[in-house]
Amino acid sequence: MEEIDEPVIVSAQVVPEQRDAGGAERVVALTDRVWFKVKTSDHRAAVTELRGTDLPDWVRPSRGAWWIGVAGRRQADSPQRDFYAALQRECTTGRTVSSDHLLPADWDWQRLAAEQAVAWRREMKNMVIRLIAMSLKSGHLAVAEFRNHRIKALVRAENDHEAYLAIIAEGVPDPQMFALLLDCVPGVAPEDWQPEPSPLAEMNPGSGEIIWSTLFPSEVANEILDLDCDD
Repeated sequence: MEEIDEPVIVSAQVVPEQRDAGGAERVVALTDRVWFKVKTSDHRAAVTELRGTDLPDWVRPSRGAWWIGVAGRRQADSPQRDFYAALQRECTTGRTVSSDHLLPADWDWQRLAAEQAVAWRREMKNMVIRLIAMSLKSGHLAVAEFRNHRIKALVRAENDHEAYLAIIAEGVPDPQMFALLLDCVPGVAPEDWQPEPSPLAEMNPGSGEIIWSTLFPSEVANEILDLDCDD
């Protein structure tokens, strides 16, 4: 969300720090759980921290989980249209106050899972391109840690032969994940990869390693260097 240039989202990002410093303003009318006000220009919102049973089992945030439950604009010309007054009426039935409908629904968690998958793939691709570019420039093995795995890249051309690229992974037992790793290399078709040892790179995997290699045309190398510069 930090990538979204929306005033109310930008302001909501500082609410956890404001809360910890004792400076966050509560929506006092919502008594069933703690909601905090977000105000910027004429934008308004209410945010809450999700804990315990609010979160699915697969969500384990390291820095807390906050949720913008509702957002809108300030209506100063009429008390009946005031954002927080309208929110109070929406959540109140008789003497009962319930803001449960403002919390994440199944669709929201499915969307979060999809966004995390996209972010994971983008992060992996950037890492792979960076490693290959490093090996291209240095002529040596480039190594990085990625999500508890060790990923390596080696670009080599010897005795005027065609260059080859080897991708080496430690601790990646899932073939689908390794396929995604290889797919992060632009310009190389899936069928162009082959497992080592092979006559191409003549590399022997070490303990816990998986190695796949491919011929590495100069146009692919140039594309990777361009992408690395863009990052």
